[in-house]
Amino acid sequence: MTDVLVAGAGVGGLTAALSLHAAGIGVRVVDAADQLR
Repeated sequence: MTDVLVAGAGVGGLTAALSLHAAGIGVRVVDAADQLR
């Protein structure tokens, strides 16, 4: 299994993370913000 780090939790980053997760790839999302807005 390949793990991927997605830097940025904006629309693009979350969409990429969702697509990777759906394909069975481990994903971790990090963002500069310390909380959700």
